[in-house]
Amino acid sequence: MKLYISILIGLLLTACGKQKESFIFSDFAQTIELEVIDSIDLENIGILNPHYIQCKDSFLIFCSITGNKEMHYLNLRSGNVITRNVIGQGAGEMSQYSIVKTIDPTSFCFTDYRQGKIYATNLEKLQNDSTTEHSLVYDLPIQKGENIFRFLETENYIYGIGLLKEGRVYSFDKTTNQVVINAEYPLNEEIEKLDYIHKGALFTGTLMAGNEKTLVLSCFGLIDFYDILLDGKLVLKQKHHYFFPKFQAAEMGKIIAFVRDDIYGFSDLNADERFVYLLYSGKNLKEKGDDTFNCSHLLVYDWNGTPIIHCELPKPLYAFCIIENVLYGLSRESIPKVYVYSLNSLLYLMQ
Repeated sequence: MKLYISILIGLLLTACGKQKESFIFSDFAQTIELEVIDSIDLENIGILNPHYIQCKDSFLIFCSITGNKEMHYLNLRSGNVITRNVIGQGAGEMSQYSIVKTIDPTSFCFTDYRQGKIYATNLEKLQNDSTTEHSLVYDLPIQKGENIFRFLETENYIYGIGLLKEGRVYSFDKTTNQVVINAEYPLNEEIEKLDYIHKGALFTGTLMAGNEKTLVLSCFGLIDFYDILLDGKLVLKQKHHYFFPKFQAAEMGKIIAFVRDDIYGFSDLNADERFVYLLYSGKNLKEKGDDTFNCSHLLVYDWNGTPIIHCELPKPLYAFCIIENVLYGLSRESIPKVYVYSLNSLLYLMQ
């Protein structure tokens, strides 16, 4: 059955929003302001509609949201931009794709999620040869009736988020090629009433980060930290459920519509070997329009889920990546820009 998922995004009334924002920030003993050390005007280098950023092996990688939905590889060493278009009907092309986050520092991965096929571009080769193409690295066993839209690769597993009959998370063991579907959705009274398709549709925007021991999931105002057991099962060890979404569910087309007076929470999630980082908005569409998706707050946790520090961002961001103590973030502006933040002050306080 073909599924149609409609997502209408909105935010909370101002008074309620301020209460929730204060509640979130009160978890953190320290607040600092991060320093902008540079910026990159993407329009000047031909990157016009980016909605995603990843940094690896001296590349900033962007994906466009309109037109041919190109992938752009900006080489920070040379300043050159390599553009790839994987939308089409040819070999290795697809009608739609999504990005696969991976811990491999020399590989950029994406997936034809309708087919469960994961492709990778070798960034070391791309540094020396701009004609380097992507290649198939995994063909995941996805059962009929399962629809997975977001993926994360760690050292031992590939995790997926989507419409799953038996749980919240699809876990593929790269050693045994076995699949386990487990973990429960965060529930309140309204979510508990939903069937698995509506629950999957509601949480299809879940953000993921992970290492060999811990998987972190975030959606709306919810953050869950899971221990990864030896058999691949996930056990919840820490949660921060600041607020649940307001929504309406319609049976026809399996539609989830977010109520316009609801709050917009976390927009992106990343991690390094020390910390887990989340961008938080707290704005609303009714008052702020598109600026709702620009986040002025970076919340930092350790891998056990303990709040560490609240960072204020002079230049708000809606997507980001971190490499070598530097944060690169996209901002929604008329001219798309990357703002570069130093994390040295955060790391100094953590010593």
